[in-house]
Amino acid sequence: MSLPVASAVTHVLPMPTDGTAAPHIDLAELQAELEGVAGEALKARRDGLSLLEAVRDPHYPGLRAFHQDIRDALFVEIPQEFEPWARAAASSRSESGFDSNRLQRTLFSFARAGGDDELSALQAALAELLVFEAVRLRLLVTALGSDEFEVLGGEESDVDAIAWSEIRALIHLDELADPEVRPLTLILAAANVALARDAAERAEVLRTSGDDFREELRMRARLRAALRELRLPEAVLLENALSALLGGDRHELVDLQADRPVALDGMTRQAMDQRVSRGRRSLARPRASWPARRRPALFDLLREA
Repeated sequence: MSLPVASAVTHVLPMPTDGTAAPHIDLAELQAELEGVAGEALKARRDGLSLLEAVRDPHYPGLRAFHQDIRDALFVEIPQEFEPWARAAASSRSESGFDSNRLQRTLFSFARAGGDDELSALQAALAELLVFEAVRLRLLVTALGSDEFEVLGGEESDVDAIAWSEIRALIHLDELADPEVRPLTLILAAANVALARDAAERAEVLRTSGDDFREELRMRARLRAALRELRLPEAVLLENALSALLGGDRHELVDLQADRPVALDGMTRQAMDQRVSRGRRSLARPRASWPARRRPALFDLLREA
């Protein structure tokens, strides 16, 4: 079954208008992937789960992978020949060749649409997922653009929750159907306000916390910020190796590789072990010796925009 919303999204992807190179994108493959996650998103909805719950639930492996892979794709180094295209894609300016308003209206019209037939239900579920991921990713760039949110105890899962809360509250407002309104922009603005409010509330709570706890949060935030500047494979492997310091769970490398294919796909166990070893040694040296990104990632471009 072909979903018009998947086709519409793939056909408004930003393409260069100045002759610069753009990466090859298999639109048929992308459309098929979108249609696959649409099925899981609809199943989760019918099972009574929100998207916030479903993207973390192992019973919805496609959604979990889609959610994680999009996040990791933010930190993939952009080849030099594709950087002009990526900067255009990250820009909201009209000269990028990307009609952001058209995409917003497309997604929201499908997400808000009624209809009891299977096609309408699948389209609405997919559009809602794409709105969630779009808001969540831009909010992540804001939250992780410095270590301030994490210094206050904020986690990426908190960013997800804030994005979903604002989408749930606003997506069906009649005002968003106004052709003069950019619905995604409006929801993102509301989510940024909610993020700032959340940070203020955390700061207030931390005023009564002990010095040791506040110092632990500062240490974790500094370490996470440093890891985000590394090449993605090193960042993922070292985050796992240093999980005791970061307050997370440590995973076997074979399981980590299965969960984070954008970062680790195709690497041997020996190669991963070597990168962990070299990365640990590098972090003990001056920053110039760290395995930092040699090329900007989309995260860097969005942070600059």
